[in-house]
Amino acid sequence: MGKGKRNQYWQQHEQAVDKMEKAKAKPLKSDREKVWQRASTDYLIANHFCQDCQKRGYTSPAEFVAHIQPPGESQLKFWNIDNWQALCEPCFQRIVGAAIPKVLEPIPRDAKLYTVK
Repeated sequence: MGKGKRNQYWQQHEQAVDKMEKAKAKPLKSDREKVWQRASTDYLIANHFCQDCQKRGYTSPAEFVAHIQPPGESQLKFWNIDNWQALCEPCFQRIVGAAIPKVLEPIPRDAKLYTVK
């Protein structure tokens, strides 16, 4: 292996190592964030338009899901779809701002909850 090929090999190797280090530095989504992403995507499929814009007589496609009442530490308020609203980006920025919501643990399927119909 000549000197030129050796240098080229090491440059490629260093680039690959840098790429791996950058990939490791990215935060991984937790399981609860994945569940929230899936649930909010399903909600947006069912609710195509921004609910805040509709209140004002406009029609804008919804891109985000936000809580109507801040859930705080309540799992029930967080995962209750009656507390969700579909929002377009401008409305989401106006209502939620830069606050990143804390994704709470999903309620287990076998939870013994009393529901009123």
